[in-house]
Amino acid sequence: MSGAGPTFVKLSQWAASRTDLFNAQLCLELGRLHDSNTAHSSNYTKRAVMQAFGVDSITQVFESFDERPLGVGAVAQVHSARLSKEFVGKHLSDTDKAGQQTNRHVAVKVLHPGVERKIKRDLRIMNWGAHVLGTLPGMKWLSLPEEVAVFGEMMESQVDLHVEARNAEKFSTNFANRRGVLFPHTCLPLQSKDVLVENYCDGVPLRAFLDINGHTPFDRKLGATGLEAFLRMLIYDNLVHADLHPGNILVKLSPPYVGSQLDRFVEDFYDMSPFKRTKHQSEHNLPSSAEAHHHIRGILADYDTGAITEQQKNTQIHEYTNFLYGNGFLPSLIFIDCGLVTSLDDDNRRNFIDLFEAVCTFDGHKAGALMIDRCTTPELVINPDVFVLRIQDIILQVRKVSFQLSKLTFSEVFGPVMSAVRNHHVKLAPDFINIIMAMFILEGIGRRLDPDSDILRVALPMLRQWLKEDARNELTWQRDRVNRGTSFNLLKVWLYIEVREYLDRIRDWGYDDSEFFGPFAPFITADSSLA
Repeated sequence: MSGAGPTFVKLSQWAASRTDLFNAQLCLELGRLHDSNTAHSSNYTKRAVMQAFGVDSITQVFESFDERPLGVGAVAQVHSARLSKEFVGKHLSDTDKAGQQTNRHVAVKVLHPGVERKIKRDLRIMNWGAHVLGTLPGMKWLSLPEEVAVFGEMMESQVDLHVEARNAEKFSTNFANRRGVLFPHTCLPLQSKDVLVENYCDGVPLRAFLDINGHTPFDRKLGATGLEAFLRMLIYDNLVHADLHPGNILVKLSPPYVGSQLDRFVEDFYDMSPFKRTKHQSEHNLPSSAEAHHHIRGILADYDTGAITEQQKNTQIHEYTNFLYGNGFLPSLIFIDCGLVTSLDDDNRRNFIDLFEAVCTFDGHKAGALMIDRCTTPELVINPDVFVLRIQDIILQVRKVSFQLSKLTFSEVFGPVMSAVRNHHVKLAPDFINIIMAMFILEGIGRRLDPDSDILRVALPMLRQWLKEDARNELTWQRDRVNRGTSFNLLKVWLYIEVREYLDRIRDWGYDDSEFFGPFAPFITADSSLA
């Protein structure tokens, strides 16, 4: 797959995240393509950078430049570098100088040589295959050449790094007031589409948390943060990062915040409490974020070189993450490589939200009817009444699990739906498929971090709030009345889920140590355990 070209590497990256769909060994092998593709030469990197800046030597821009790439993707590779003080002083505006002088560590992204030509070659091959398959009986409804054209637009957008820079700025703006998720931002505006300079995002590869036995104390928070971030992109922002495989996600571990004098007084009083068995380690002895990341990356490097066994790697990561968690470190997610995004036009967004709302409220008949009414070729649908009944039956099966969707994976719900779509020739809009594939990938990651993650419980309050705002700001009075009804249905389902979870916790009280000794228990420390 690596030798077949960057387009096929993207397909491999998606498959590697779906351990519930493909063999585990296959996913492990394909997972190497997330950030370990074949690198191009350092000489080419230097020439591309010098040409982008219009200089004769790379030292005129950077005081240090690591020739070993941090990561190698399907279309580009990234290097760590440090801007020189002289370059910052000469070429940046006064408003940018202050921050850049204190934080000159940057990431330099350079496209692979000839990548645009290779992608066009891959797309020609795929387009030829699509036209051949389209001549077969019963294949017309798929409109395969149109699907290849849409996928081609997404791939070609990645060979212009100006597009990635704009996307990253949009994401940074959207998440400016949302905690737990970070995006890189452009440091130096360049005319070249082949080179991008962004602030260096220091973090731990997500694989450190995915590829170990058991779960770290940060896993549940990371899974919830990623799921919530994706749904906010989808429901509120209409700008979805469509390439969220593990190679494009980093984990930032931040030490506890040292606040005001009043905060310190409360902490000191808390430390003197007779209910506290031991004091937390002083913040002066705690590692910084950079030191914590370096330590975990060192464990991964020792395992990759064979210095330690897999069991030793797992043990060391568990011990260190327990130490960090016990001393108040907080996890955040960093989403990088923002070149591949998906957004819906007004009609398709309205269609998708209506369909999502129907699924969330378990209205299978409405969901099936909407899928037919708003597909691209409704006249080619086979047995539409049977299709509606099939979708209704799938939704009813989901409802039978008593709203505890943690018992179901995303593929178990949408797998039968996609099968019905194929059998009845209900062709969904290509943008719909892109979003569904992105949800497949993220849900696969979330399940590995937190097997009890529940996409419905997180989505319902967001969807209800968006429907209220949409009805108030954009729609007519008649549509407002309709949305009040659907919003009320969403509220009922959400309240039911909350009550069921509360009752389940009461029923299982005492079987889970975290009920007594969780992170909010004031009389126990993280290094304590039950006798």
